[in-house]
Parts: sequence; structure tokens; C-alpha cells
Amino acid sequence: MRKRTWFQTMTLIILTMSMVIGQSSIILADEGAPQLVLSGKTVIDVNADTINNYKMQLKNKGGSTAENVYVKAKTVGTDPFEVSLRSGSDLGNIGTNGYQNISFDVEVTDEVKEAQYSFILEYSYTNGSGTAFTGTDTIHLKMNGFDEEPSFKLDGMEMTPSTLNPGTSGELKGEIVNNGEQTMTEVDISISNLTTEGISLSGGFNNKFYDSVDSGSSVNFSFPLVASADMAAGNYPVTLKIVFKDEFGKVTEREQQYYINVGGIAGQKAMLEIHNMVEPSGIYGVNENFTITFDLYNNGLVAAKDIVISAKGLDDSAVVPKSANMQTIQNLEPGETAAMTFTFASTAASKTQNYAIEFSAEYTSGGTAVSALKQFAGVNVTNPDNDKEEEDEDEQISTPKIIISKYMSDPVIVMAGEEFDLNLTLLNTHREKGVENIKMFLTLAEETSSDSEKSGNIFTPVESSNTFYFDSIPAKGTVDKNLRLYVVPEAQPKTYTLTVNFEYEDSEGKEYKATELLGINVKQVTQLQVDEFSVPEMVQMHEPINVSFSYYNTGKVTLNNVMIKIEGEVDTPVRNTYIGNMESGDSNYFEASFIPTTSGEIPVSVVVSYEDAAGEPLE
Repeated sequence: MRKRTWFQTMTLIILTMSMVIGQSSIILADEGAPQLVLSGKTVIDVNADTINNYKMQLKNKGGSTAENVYVKAKTVGTDPFEVSLRSGSDLGNIGTNGYQNISFDVEVTDEVKEAQYSFILEYSYTNGSGTAFTGTDTIHLKMNGFDEEPSFKLDGMEMTPSTLNPGTSGELKGEIVNNGEQTMTEVDISISNLTTEGISLSGGFNNKFYDSVDSGSSVNFSFPLVASADMAAGNYPVTLKIVFKDEFGKVTEREQQYYINVGGIAGQKAMLEIHNMVEPSGIYGVNENFTITFDLYNNGLVAAKDIVISAKGLDDSAVVPKSANMQTIQNLEPGETAAMTFTFASTAASKTQNYAIEFSAEYTSGGTAVSALKQFAGVNVTNPDNDKEEEDEDEQISTPKIIISKYMSDPVIVMAGEEFDLNLTLLNTHREKGVENIKMFLTLAEETSSDSEKSGNIFTPVESSNTFYFDSIPAKGTVDKNLRLYVVPEAQPKTYTLTVNFEYEDSEGKEYKATELLGINVKQVTQLQVDEFSVPEMVQMHEPINVSFSYYNTGKVTLNNVMIKIEGEVDTPVRNTYIGNMESGDSNYFEASFIPTTSGEIPVSVVVSYEDAAGEPLE
């Protein structure tokens, strides 16, 4: 065998070393870090009415195999959509420059409030040595159609007949046309701006509900309407309101007015007349009561509503009311009569003469107050003391006299158990003589069924005594006095006569006395207590709900015409239940059921209404 030369030997060593170095390089490359990258669009379109399918590639751009690849989709708990991986979470291994498909579905599950949302794809993996790696990519969702305004219209609006006569009914018809790209869901159309004195429903409910109106389709609706019998001719607006959701749950609400023409025959009217008036006969002295009675008769063709009858002396310093000077009647049908009684008395400021008392009435027609009548009655009053003073004045030997030239209570009708302000203006009527050392005090003896029985004071001064002092009032001069008074809680509702007494002197020290009478209208607080009751927080549509409770008259006066009503978008066999009058201390029990006719949050009211002693309606 031939021996190797030194050169050959060195060459062999170098080649051997090169092979070892090359093999080491390959081993290092195989054990390099894998790197996963998501390939494809990261902004995808989402439709709300379907399950959206997508496919992307997860590629390995690293120098070694990605092993145990695991993928999951991460969303926020409040996101209105769900993401599910059809390809599964475990993708196995992905070699260098290799890839795996990721398939996932996106479904809108709740109300969408934004045009764009996003979620995160998270993946974890290892290399051949078991070293762990992670990566994330954000996927952006663009909600198709969210920013588009819904397109619809209320079409074919028509009133049949086209013109309503007062007191007649008709039907307003139309259709909801969906000419947009999305389905309208939970569609509710309602009619409002209705009044019992104008245009109102003649039956049924004031709304219609439809589960959905598909794109390109329409639904019909109608509302039965009636014109009040006493309406004037003209065009009266009603409001149509439509509320619905689109495919994303976004709520749209629109209103549109439609004018109802009322014409034909003139609106029928109520006609109030005073019949059988009985005026006081004889002659009445100071503080002596007299009554005036009459029948209020409706000679018209329709009912008069919310009637207010007022009575006042034309000289309100000489004649004052002893009963309520304002009385109300809620409803007076054609041909119906209501008996009225008013009580008055003359004051020390009166003279011996005939005084006129004015009676007036107004009522509501078509939602407007109408002045119905004005009529007068007369009463003969005698007051020799005042006549003598006038004679003395003619002879220039008159005495100075103090009267209350003006007074006002605030409020005008005061509540029992509450405080009120009484503002007085004191006038010295003498043209030349002043008065001095003036003492004023208040008294009230409430009249009862027995002349011998008198009650205590109804009005009590607040933070002061019952006596007030003034230094002087010059001739023809005035002094203002503001009093704060309290009404005892037991006071019955009526007009009380408050007596103001004066003791004073002239410039020569001669003493005088005088009294003035003031009419104060007192109203008793009504109290109706209703026990608490509850309804379920959530029920199925068309599932009945029962309501029951007890109620009590805890006030001091009778509650008149008590009625319980159920209001809202519910179906009930009895909406109005008339109870009648409830005496103080009475109690009763009410039970009813109703059925929701629409979905969502439905406001329902149980309304207890009544009238107080003055005829004022309360709820």
C-alpha cells in the first residue's frame, strides 16, 4: 500500500472537519424557534341575520416545527356576538413553511350598538425541545348595514268617510311598507293626541303590534275613531307613532301627523239655563243668613262637562258668601237638572238697600271652557246703624269708621290642617277725622245645627296672639296687615265667616267699635290609602296577571264617586270599576286580572279616582 504524503494527510483532515461542521449546522437549524402567523384578511364583514362562516390559514414561518398547536377565540363577555371554531382548537403540528386551516363561525346574538367590533385569536405551541410559545391576532368585525338608516313609509293613509260629522265615527286605515334592506321586527304602531272632547277611539286599543315586516313587504293597520258631538268644524291632528327594531336590535322611533277633517253639520252644543230661581223674600239685617236656590237645566243636545257655577255679590264688601261660592258638576246630560243652593249674609259695611248677586256658569266643550250664562238675584238689606252714620255725615257730625276695603287669602282655598296668609287692607272711611289707638281681634263661631251650640275657633294665628294693635289711621288713609293663620285639622270643607273686630278712638278720645266679616273657603284634605301589591317581574305574553289590594278612606271627609281603572297595553275584561261613595273610615277590597298583549317592558297603571267634597276630581 502506498504511503500517504503529508499533503494528502492534511487534506483528509480538513475534509473530515468540514463534514463535522456541516452536520452541526443542520442540527442547529432543525432546532430553531417556530413562528406562527395568521394569513388572510383580519377585517371581515358580518351579517346580523345569519351564521357567518370564515376560513383563514395559520402558517409556520419559523425554522422548526410548531408542535401541539392550540387555538381559541377570546371575546368580551358583553359582546353581542359569539365565535365558534368549526376546525376545533387542537391543530396538531405545523412544519416549517407549513400551514393549517382555521374555520370559525360568527353569529350576532344580542343588540348591536356599534358599527365595528373585534375579537382575538390566541394560539399556543412548542418546539421540539418542549419550549412554549404564544401568539395573538385581532380579527375586526364590520357589521353590514348597521350604519344604514331603515327605509319604510306609512302609505295609503285614508279616513273613511273622508269627513266626520260631529258625533259620528269612521276608520283611519293605512299600511306599513318596508322598502329597506333589513327586516323590521317587534313593530308597534300607535295613535295618540286623542281627547274625549275631540277625536277619540270608538273601540279597541290605541296600538297595533306585528312580530316582523320583511324587506319588500307590508302590513295593514286601522283605528276606529269618533268625533265628539260638540266639536266645531275644522281639521284636527292625530299622531301616528311607529317603533321597531332592525336586525341588529337597534330601535327606530318615528312620528307622523294625520289630520282628521270634521265638518258637515255644525257641532252640537250644551245649553245651560237657570230655572225656578227662588230669591230671598223680606228684609235681612246684618249677619242674617239668606239663601238663593235654583235648578240648573241643560237644554242642549249634548252633555255639559266640568261645569263651574259661581256666585258673588256685586258689592263684595256688603254681601259675602256663607256657603261655598263656587260649586262644580262633573256632567249634566241633555234634559237633566241639578238643584243648586247658595247662602249669603250682609256685613256691617252694607246699607239699607237692595243688593244684586251674580250667578255665572261655564263648562267644557271640545276641550275649551265656554261661558254659559250670567243671571242676577236681589236681596233687601237693612242696616240702620250705617244709615245713621251717613245721615250724621250729611250733617257734618259723622263718626270715623274703619272697614276692610280689601282682603285676600293665599291660597284662595285653604287646606284644613295647614297654614295660609291673610292680607288685609284697613280703610278709615272718614273724609276729615283720623282714628287712633286701634285694637283689632279675630273671632269665629262656627254655625251648627243648634243655635245654642258654637264651636271653637277654626283659624288660629301663627306665632302671634289673636289681638293686633295700630297707632293710627289718617282720614281716608289705609293700613295693610299680613296675618299668618292656621286651620284646625277638623275643619269641615265649606266657606267660613271670619269676624274682624275693631275698637278705636277719635282725636278727642271718643271710643268706637266696628266689625267686618270675611269669607274664607276651607277645603279638607282627602286621604285614600292603598295597600301595597306586587306583580311578577316577568311573564309570558298573553299570560294572565292577577292584582288585588285593600284600600281605605283615612281622611276626615267622604270620598265621592270612587272608581278604579286599569290603563296600559293589556287586555282585561273590566277596565273601569265604579265603587261609589266612601265614608270616612270605610275600607274595601279590589281584585282584577289583565293580560299583556305586547312584548317588552309594558307600563300598566291601576288608577283610583274620586271627588272631594268640593267636587274636584283627584287620582
